[in-house]
Amino acid sequence: MLFYVARCAAQLAVALVGIVTVAFFLMRAIPGDPAIYMLGDYATTESLAALRARLGLDLPVWQQYGMFLASAARGDLGASVVTGQSALAEIWSAVPPSAELAVAGMAIAIAFGVPLGIVAAVRQGTFVDVAVMALALGGISFPVFWLGLVAILVLSHDMGLFPALGATSEPGLWPAIHHLALPALVLGLSVAAYIARLTRSAMLEVLGQDHIRVARAMGVPERRIVWHLALRNAAIPILAVIGVTFAWSLGNAILVEAVFSRPGLGSTILKAILARDYQLVQAGVLVLAAAVVLLNTLLDLVYGAIDPRLRKA
Repeated sequence: MLFYVARCAAQLAVALVGIVTVAFFLMRAIPGDPAIYMLGDYATTESLAALRARLGLDLPVWQQYGMFLASAARGDLGASVVTGQSALAEIWSAVPPSAELAVAGMAIAIAFGVPLGIVAAVRQGTFVDVAVMALALGGISFPVFWLGLVAILVLSHDMGLFPALGATSEPGLWPAIHHLALPALVLGLSVAAYIARLTRSAMLEVLGQDHIRVARAMGVPERRIVWHLALRNAAIPILAVIGVTFAWSLGNAILVEAVFSRPGLGSTILKAILARDYQLVQAGVLVLAAAVVLLNTLLDLVYGAIDPRLRKA
């Protein structure tokens, strides 16, 4: 088990370095100069050169990359070239709204997706199965930003059930929940479609195995077969689906934030990209990548604890 944990930790480190490296070079491939953005189009050549030297932008890219890795290893991701504040601190301040939306959306996705997938598997070939899979196909096919716009038009504008903007400064728990509900519902239903389809597949595979047939032949109640025997054996693939879709929902949460004008990582990173704020973008990508990769690593450890065969693979 110790070797399995060490291997997962090594994979985590390699994945983080790879993702941040790609983000580093992609940002520098985007046309634009942070110095011009900060000083304006009418800045003198001398002032632009002085600012580039202060920010280290006059150095070769490989040297900038080496300095970035060395600073990141010490936990220093630099300062925002726009605000001058710590890039990591600015990103961390934007994490809570995004995490709140992602967790709420994932709770809705699990609450809808897993039961619907189980019901579709148990009622395979019936109208219920066809209807659930049709809904799931629609949820997967339509982009989350399109679903958000339709939800705003129908549930907010026409019916007046939810506010159109997904954030509020009003004190109290109810205003926060009321403004979070519609963005979380849009995010959750888009992810629930994916969970439902793969939960159905995992349950069908288990329900077709010999030990399920033996249990039915012995007269074990169908409810116990489905919710205890089959669901327990399908737990690993369902957990895998939930882990993958949660990482996916983190990315979709950024789109939902843009549609509903919510503060969070989405608006922060978008502004940083437009401003060519390299340090802030790199910090944002690192935090997002760390969250996704760490989640997948924790799920790998959970799989290994549930199924010892995976530790020997």
